[in-house]
Amino acid sequence: MLPLTPVVDPDEARARVHEELAKAEYDDSPGFVSWFLSLIEEWMLDLLDGVSRSSATQATLLVLLVLLLGVIVVLVLRRTGLIRRSHGLTVSDALDAEPVLSGSALREAARRAILEKRTDDGTVLALRALVRDLEERALLDVAAGMTAQESAARAARAFPELRGRLTRAAEAFDTAAYSHRSTSAKQAEDLLLLAEYIAESAPDLSALETAVGAPAPGSTS
Repeated sequence: MLPLTPVVDPDEARARVHEELAKAEYDDSPGFVSWFLSLIEEWMLDLLDGVSRSSATQATLLVLLVLLLGVIVVLVLRRTGLIRRSHGLTVSDALDAEPVLSGSALREAARRAILEKRTDDGTVLALRALVRDLEERALLDVAAGMTAQESAARAARAFPELRGRLTRAAEAFDTAAYSHRSTSAKQAEDLLLLAEYIAESAPDLSALETAVGAPAPGSTS
């Protein structure tokens, strides 16, 4: 029978991961990802060498470590930008990005991007325009880090009949900003049309008041 090797404590394993991630090698250089994956491969081979086939506890621990490492790989790839945003995106995907532009300026920028066939840029700019317009009209408070889905849900309070279109707009934004897939010209154009429509439309103040439980901007008691 093979001798049992000491069971690695999960907290110790987690500490080793954090120690490795803190090293200077963890930057955004082109070779970083391949280096990191090689490190994981070496570590896993070392763990496999030390796991006894007769130890169910160690086998279970190995599975848990693999899952933990999988999560870390995703987090690292997000940091390097490989799964955080589209490679074709050249504008900020923050809804409150600086410098703060007007809704009309953002719509014009989105229109230019679509004409230049930069559909990801156009999609992102169009939703930023929609959000900025609602903020200018005191219909939406944009918080730092607000997601497209959150902004769509809050915008739907003032325009409940557009809830479905707003949800699709947020999905298109997420595709443009966080996926390796690009949005289509139709998605970008539809989002820009939605932004233009909302900019020219009056909100449903009664629905907004019901949703937030307070008098809506511009309403009378």
